[in-house]
Parts: sequence; structure tokens; C-alpha cells
Amino acid sequence: MTLLLFAGTLSLGAAQYDYLVFTLTDGTTKTVAAANLTISFSDGNLIAASGSETLATLPLAQLMQMEFSTDDPTGITTLSTNTLTTDEATIIYDMNGRQIPAGTSLRSGMYIVKTKSRTVKVYIK
Repeated sequence: MTLLLFAGTLSLGAAQYDYLVFTLTDGTTKTVAAANLTISFSDGNLIAASGSETLATLPLAQLMQMEFSTDDPTGITTLSTNTLTTDEATIIYDMNGRQIPAGTSLRSGMYIVKTKSRTVKVYIK
């Protein structure tokens, strides 16, 4: 009976969040998308699935915590031209740590954008 209540609560919570993050006893994490998420238990494992696709199989004995999150686990931030103010000093680095000269047109790829107040990882499509 408790298992059904837990599954019902999980479905309700999943509708409000984008991700479910599992933390294992060794400190590692596994993040799965909460959309259409189903959770089942078999042979001492928690199985997270979406439709017919298994997203994660985690041993219950190693599961320390699970929590819903709205944060993107990749750490990639979407920036628009309005996100950074023009008076904010900006330094851009490529993924090899090389500084990109100011005014350079950025090609598609990953970059680190550093300002006085923050540092973010961005992806240019």
C-alpha cells in the first residue's frame, strides 16, 4: 500500500519539475528527465523509465537520496542578447581554455562566459 502512495506522489511531483536527481551512497548522481517518468522496483533495483526506454537502473541499497529539480543538470545556460548588460565586462573562453578576442563572431559550440558577477557555460547553436 505504501508503495502505491509513493508512486502516486512521485507522479504528482514529476509534473511540476523537469528532472529527478538520484544520489548514491558513493556521492555520484544520476539525473533523469521527469517527463513521462515511471518508477518501478525489481530484484532490489529502482528502475526509472519513460515509455519503453529505461533511463536508469539503480540498486536500492546504494540509493541515498532522490529529489526533483528544475535546474538543467548539464549546467548549460541559455543567454539572450538581453542577459548581459553592455557595461558588464565579459570574457569568453572556448572549451580548451583559450580566451576569445573581443568582437569575434562565435561559431557553433560550447563556451565559458565570465563577467564580474558570474561565470556561465553556454552553447551556441
